[in-house]
Amino acid sequence: MGSVVEEQPFKGMSVAPKLDELVTAAFKRAAKSSVKKHGKGVKDLRKIYEKKIRIIRDYTVKRLQDICFTTPKITELHPFYREWVKLIVDVDELRRELGHLYTVSKLVNKIAGQELRRLRSTSRPSEARRVYKSFVGRFFSLMKTIEETLLNVREKQLKLVKIQSINPLKPTVVIAGPPNVGKSSLVRALSKAKPEVREYPFTTKELTIGHIKLNNHIVQVIDTPGLLDRPLEERNPIELKAILALKHLASIIVFVLDPTETCGFPLEYQLHVLDDVLKNFKNIPIIVALNKNDIVDKNQLKKFLEHLSKRSIVDAAKISALKREGIDVLMDKIMKNLHLGAIS
Repeated sequence: MGSVVEEQPFKGMSVAPKLDELVTAAFKRAAKSSVKKHGKGVKDLRKIYEKKIRIIRDYTVKRLQDICFTTPKITELHPFYREWVKLIVDVDELRRELGHLYTVSKLVNKIAGQELRRLRSTSRPSEARRVYKSFVGRFFSLMKTIEETLLNVREKQLKLVKIQSINPLKPTVVIAGPPNVGKSSLVRALSKAKPEVREYPFTTKELTIGHIKLNNHIVQVIDTPGLLDRPLEERNPIELKAILALKHLASIIVFVLDPTETCGFPLEYQLHVLDDVLKNFKNIPIIVALNKNDIVDKNQLKKFLEHLSKRSIVDAAKISALKREGIDVLMDKIMKNLHLGAIS
């Protein structure tokens, strides 16, 4: 088994600072400018103030434009990431906010140019000081208009950088099923991922990524939040992340059922969720895994198998993810469906 993490599209973003951080950094750089004070004449002051204005302008414009240009265009992302982003941030609002920052960066450049031209025409030290103060006043007034925008963009960016690193182009096994049937335990049994497992429902709220090496191929294994038996339009954002993984990532789906019903969901409920997946993902190979085989009552297991046979599912994998029983057989089924051969 190996561990491979693909870079997700938001890791390289320049995260928006708070306004006071941005302004303080710009003026600190200006204060360290290396123009030597030969005297208090107008030429000397012009040199000093010109360099300060240029430093403040250049630093501010670069920081603002870096935020805009390093934030990926949502429309250019893989459909998986594109839809995931829409679940966690208001994409249209983010676009408007980035546009605001870019516009202000252009205005900073404009007012700096105006004041630099005025500065060059000054003939007295007092005029040079007034021009510099004018620039500072206009600069602060302009920057104040983006205080809230910077905070909003920062908040959205910090959500985006937390998105898991998933390569949508790699062979991917998506583990799905109702809550608390043992999906996280199965991901841990199959890969080197260490999902946090609890003994109560709805633990998994994000996608957990593991990786396995099968016959020299790196395969992603993804644990998804539990699916409930309800229409798509009624699913919450946590469930929709599971749907996104099934829709855009799955090369194969391993659907986990709990025949012991200790997950808190009876047979009929679990089968309704399975039927929904079978109906909506007909073009993706689906392996049904009956978990907790080490503790299941034989009659209860027989009942599950009978219901599966009515759905033309006659080769469900009987496993215990916790005790790693039946995992090799399940792996062999996965490899055959991925056309990677058999376990060597």
